[in-house]
Amino acid sequence: MKYDATVVVLTFNGEEFLQELFNALKSQKTKYSFEILVIDSGSKDSTLEIIKNAEDVRLVEIDNKDFGHGKTRNFAVEISDSEFIAFLTQDAVPSHPYWLDGLLEPFELFEKVSCVFGKQIPRPNCVVPVKREVDSVFQSFGDDASISIQRKSQLTTTFNIINTFMSDVNSAVRKESVLEVPFQDLDYAEDQALGTDHLNHGWLKAYSPLGSVYHSHSYPLAKYFKRKVDERIGVYKATGDIYRISAKDFVKGILGHTLKDWAYIKRDKQYSLRMKIANFIKSPAYNFALYRCFWITRKPELHEKYKIHSLEAQQRKSS
Repeated sequence: MKYDATVVVLTFNGEEFLQELFNALKSQKTKYSFEILVIDSGSKDSTLEIIKNAEDVRLVEIDNKDFGHGKTRNFAVEISDSEFIAFLTQDAVPSHPYWLDGLLEPFELFEKVSCVFGKQIPRPNCVVPVKREVDSVFQSFGDDASISIQRKSQLTTTFNIINTFMSDVNSAVRKESVLEVPFQDLDYAEDQALGTDHLNHGWLKAYSPLGSVYHSHSYPLAKYFKRKVDERIGVYKATGDIYRISAKDFVKGILGHTLKDWAYIKRDKQYSLRMKIANFIKSPAYNFALYRCFWITRKPELHEKYKIHSLEAQQRKSS
């Protein structure tokens, strides 16, 4: 193969962080030879200009109507001349020069590993419910010095978050594995479906915290709610995972998450005083939106009624 790895970035109007992403990739200190492959699906902002001004970036343009979350990633795997394919969204920026080595290390250690996801670090001024959620999710996978290996066991009757979680925000796959068991072309959660399919196939999935990126969203409240609804419906279709909450859980969840947010704000050293006050006020509303999402998606039969299709779902989930 021509390269050890191909780093794939799918873009759609991704000008905000794209140059920063390219700079981080160019600064990688790695033992792997790698190419940068960008597949753009009809950007109208300065994305294409940024890509064309970057050195050693292979650009493939496709029509927006031809994009599919799984389909386009399968296409990227097919046209990559590498043993390993790393995926980054257009707003995920490697946090250090050894990101690629950290992300690919599990493949060297365990020959049955077919896919890997790396750590996500929330940006300093991210809205607090999202910042705390990102921190807590990745802390649940173990400490930053340890690789976590996940498998489907005969003793496991249901998948928990450790088993179902997979994120194409920052991930890598073996090319031969995806050629055999490809991404499903879903509206959402094609990454979690891939992880589940590969576990069901008897392969291993790994979490590698050393392959970390900066990534988080500070969506306005309405957009946050829409994305969460799409996310929950998408995850259910991909993995069967669903939150079945009661009215008591609804109230306790809002109060509990808000108190956790306020404690997080108090100890967070990245927020300015102004940001602390703003997030203290915002937190209850965001947590109400989150639990309203859980409530209206608690039954699969309600999903079609409440399916919202947020802007990202309609215009391509590139972030």
